[in-house]
Amino acid sequence: MATPQNIHIGILSPATADRPHFKSLEQMLPPEVTVTNEGLGLLQDSYHDLEGKTDEIAARAADFVGRNKVQGLIVTGGFVTLFNPGLEAKVAAAVQIPVTSAVSSVTVALRALSATRVTLVTPFTADMNAHIEKHLTNLGFTVFPGPPYDKTRKPGAGVEISPDELFRRVEASYRQNPTTQAIYFQGATLDPLPIIQRLEDSLGIPVISSNTAMFWNILSKLGSRFSIKGYGKLLSSWPALA
Repeated sequence: MATPQNIHIGILSPATADRPHFKSLEQMLPPEVTVTNEGLGLLQDSYHDLEGKTDEIAARAADFVGRNKVQGLIVTGGFVTLFNPGLEAKVAAAVQIPVTSAVSSVTVALRALSATRVTLVTPFTADMNAHIEKHLTNLGFTVFPGPPYDKTRKPGAGVEISPDELFRRVEASYRQNPTTQAIYFQGATLDPLPIIQRLEDSLGIPVISSNTAMFWNILSKLGSRFSIKGYGKLLSSWPALA
């Protein structure tokens, strides 16, 4: 599979485009790939703010693609698509270029790595995690809970946790569920990218974040293949899309 040069990817985020974890994302990308990121400003006090936004997001995606010469589009935020069924297809029809989103990309990645028993790691409350767990369970996955986080955290806010502490908590969760076949990070505010390879080396199973899955998915849809070291098996081995 040939890899074209100078691939430009657009990112639409449910909140703002100035989050600290985007620095880790930029460091992960190969030099051939550049991104333009824009916030939708839809997330306020609750993730349920994102419900019923399919038409608005599709229209804004079309405007974004019209203003930026991007070859593929990523719509971030797990609850964006969970609370707007059919959103990814609606956006793809509006922009006429390949589109990926968080949860669907992760499920495709898990299947590509033959993982059906997953530990879910998020910064969300148990109530919000239940939406993700139900979706995955309906698709045939077995989901184990990851470490809990502060219930008072405002949706979309950063998480005050060091990489070492995040590593320790995830490792402890895995030890409680040793039959898990993969770790799944949803919620980029945890900024798991710096410890993905470290976790894989320690636990011996694939570790996938929504960001690694979305970029693997969108670049694969564009007919590109890379081998990106240091961010886990998904990006280093680059399995083919099913």
